[in-house]
Amino acid sequence: MIPPGMVMLMSHRPARAAGLAVAALILVGCASTMPTPAAGHGPERPTITVGTLPIVDVAPIHLAIEEGYFADEGLTVEVEVTQGGAAAIPALISGDLDIAYGAWPSFLRANAEGLALRAVADGTRARPGFTELLAMPGSGLEGDPAGLAGRRIAVNTLGNIGELAVRAALVRSGLPADAAELIEIPFPEMTVALERGDVDVIWASEPAATLARDALGAVLVTDSYVEEMEAFPVAGYQATADFVAANPRTVAAFTRALERAVRRLTEDPGLAATLAPSFTNLEPDLAERVAMPEFRARLDVADLARVQERLLEFGMLEAPLDLDALVAPGG
Repeated sequence: MIPPGMVMLMSHRPARAAGLAVAALILVGCASTMPTPAAGHGPERPTITVGTLPIVDVAPIHLAIEEGYFADEGLTVEVEVTQGGAAAIPALISGDLDIAYGAWPSFLRANAEGLALRAVADGTRARPGFTELLAMPGSGLEGDPAGLAGRRIAVNTLGNIGELAVRAALVRSGLPADAAELIEIPFPEMTVALERGDVDVIWASEPAATLARDALGAVLVTDSYVEEMEAFPVAGYQATADFVAANPRTVAAFTRALERAVRRLTEDPGLAATLAPSFTNLEPDLAERVAMPEFRARLDVADLARVQERLLEFGMLEAPLDLDALVAPGG
């Protein structure tokens, strides 16, 4: 393709025409080495709205915006903060959001309820310290997950990764999976709720965990992602089946840009902490101490199978789903 604005001039002089033709071929050859969105075709939707959370998990989105990775793909990404993946699903269905970052349990449960969602890209796997169960100092719960029996525990959304992780922690401690009362509280409000005594324990993802430790001296009851929950698939990017079917180039462009951002964050582990203050309520000095997840983009169906297995175990899902059918092409 000749670059826009380049016009081949015709001449009656053969030598000049030949020279221009050679020059044009050289230009075409140079242009073919430059990256072009979706093999020469731009996205169907050049502007999309992506639902995110005010947590470090979504660093790749903000990096891709800041570094122009989406722009390179012909995409403008507008970010809208939601309370959680489960809360974002109605916005996806209504079309208020095009793509949303959300935990895999809510994604699977929504499909089980008949909502046709598709996994567009992976997001994060857990690392130790990334999400913790925290209590007030002097509560007697430090290092005692068995003491969670009968306690009120805050999770950002019910029926999602927080509930799954808490139930797994209870079972790991020798308690029934329903031994504690789970209360839905958004991440940014958890520290205040713990201080007021509205709850006994918070299931705090970063940066809520670091903020609670700094502000309240909150103590660790147990890490969410240890033993059988180590490196657990946490969340990823989702869209409706209709959006994916109508906008395959848009989805592919989004995924390519996200993969570039994840590669960059993997190569430079300190970069996520540098970015975090721009989209969380962490100050730069606190951001450097935040436990980061493993950032991912390419989705493995085996990861969804692992999530599904735990949901079935805790009765959060009634029957297994055809997971291959839930992954967008190229996801």
